[in-house]
Amino acid sequence: MAQKNWRDIAELIGVAAIVASLIFVGLQLKQSQEIALATSFQARTTTLAEAFAARAANSDALAAELRVQGINPHDQVKRIPVEIPESAGILTELEYRAGVMHALSMWQQWNNIYYQNEMGFMPEGNWSRTRSAIKRNFERKTLASLVYGAFEWSPEFESEIDEIVAEVEAERSQ
Repeated sequence: MAQKNWRDIAELIGVAAIVASLIFVGLQLKQSQEIALATSFQARTTTLAEAFAARAANSDALAAELRVQGINPHDQVKRIPVEIPESAGILTELEYRAGVMHALSMWQQWNNIYYQNEMGFMPEGNWSRTRSAIKRNFERKTLASLVYGAFEWSPEFESEIDEIVAEVEAERSQ
């Protein structure tokens, strides 16, 4: 009889060990999937950011693109709602287009930092510093603040940016 009790106890311990190991394997698979998703997201945003940065750096290609659209790359920009200090001189269409491409590259990087932070893969403080940089762009009405709407972002990221914009507007109205 005692031998049967020991055997039952051993079987229960064996079953508990199997269940515990299955839970552990499940958690490892979940973590591996999250890492794979974050890596994939990083790769996509890096590709987009690099593409925009490369376009911004290629003035000949941008100038050709503008000419095809019937825009003289050396004309002064008259259509942007950003105040350009007189001391800066004129902003040409080519400079404006390069600035927009650079700003789009920045947004891709900021979006990635937000996502990586939300997934728990960023060191503490990275998002708060990035958030402050984004806020400064909206405070100063830079090209980055103007082109934010050029892409569709995740609802979570859009919500965070809406919160930043609301903070800036509240500070302006004080």
